[in-house]
Amino acid sequence: MGFDFVIVGGGVYGMATAYHLARLGAESVAVLERDEPAAGASGGLGQRGVRANRRDLRELPLMREANRVWPTLHEELGGETGYARTGGTYLIEGPASTGFKGIDAAETYARMQTAQGVPTELWDRERVRSVYPGISDDVQGASFVPTDGVASHERTTLSYAGAARRLGAQILHGTGAASLLTASDGRVTGVLTDGGDTITARREVILLANGGARQLVADATGVELPIWTIYPLASQLRTSTAARIPMLTGHETRPLSVKTLGNDVMLSGGWRGRATPNGPEVVAERLEGNIAVLQRIFPYLHDLEVVAADASRAESASVDQIPIIGRYAPHLFVAAGWSGHGWAIAPVVSRLIAEDVLLGSPSPLLAPFSPQRFR
Repeated sequence: MGFDFVIVGGGVYGMATAYHLARLGAESVAVLERDEPAAGASGGLGQRGVRANRRDLRELPLMREANRVWPTLHEELGGETGYARTGGTYLIEGPASTGFKGIDAAETYARMQTAQGVPTELWDRERVRSVYPGISDDVQGASFVPTDGVASHERTTLSYAGAARRLGAQILHGTGAASLLTASDGRVTGVLTDGGDTITARREVILLANGGARQLVADATGVELPIWTIYPLASQLRTSTAARIPMLTGHETRPLSVKTLGNDVMLSGGWRGRATPNGPEVVAERLEGNIAVLQRIFPYLHDLEVVAADASRAESASVDQIPIIGRYAPHLFVAAGWSGHGWAIAPVVSRLIAEDVLLGSPSPLLAPFSPQRFR
């Protein structure tokens, strides 16, 4: 079995890249997914943040473009995304005791983000309290980005999958990649599946599987990606007290990312799950630690009940905490190491990947993320 382009990984990047390749005229595209579409980090509880606030500056041009795409993406795909532009804040507690953050640096962060096309406001203590009544007295200010928001990672991924299928892309679920096939000159020529089948790629293998990317690349090229696997811990919490958290909310120095989910609270961004021989698991002490941070900032949320908690959605982190996007060997394009913030820029990055591999048009917006930076 052969295709022009073989994509490994059926998350949002795999499905979105397949969609853009097919839309741009690629004759044959296949997506290999070991489980089902959105079975990994692109699925699961609740919604994900579409966040520009306090990103790495190298990602802000991508986020600026993504903010233009998200509001009408559902129309383009003919499917739901659940996108809502709620605005987003990063809470600040005062002068940073270590590092380069704190209230003293907030104006500079805001100015740099605004210059990159992400308008940012500084809120003083009184403004924060007017928006977040009952918040801890420790909070001294916040940076606010009105274009931040949330979207459903699972619905968006499935909408990309549906749009890709309608344009002729094939999605082979239940088909995992055991190894990459290489020629004597080092070219990657295809994929050997878990079932022992050979799927050839006439033009390019595009490796977008976060969990397995490191080993697949190492086996094929002898070079290890400087990434590792993490297990973000997301929880849905219920309280009898109305959570006055009107938007996507993070914290500058505490491990906190919180948003509302209907009448419940969705909490992430803190201590993670733990890998075991039987798979990743939620660690009670870590979940309790995450909840304690939430209650430190919002002390009136004193009666939180855990409705659901999930640490099964593996993600990868890179050594410099920005993604790795580029060609790692002839006919092998890799995007991995998203470090927990690849979701919001997926609509733009997936299109730029497709334009690179199909049209030979590498974008300068992706240049900072090239694997060449490690060589």
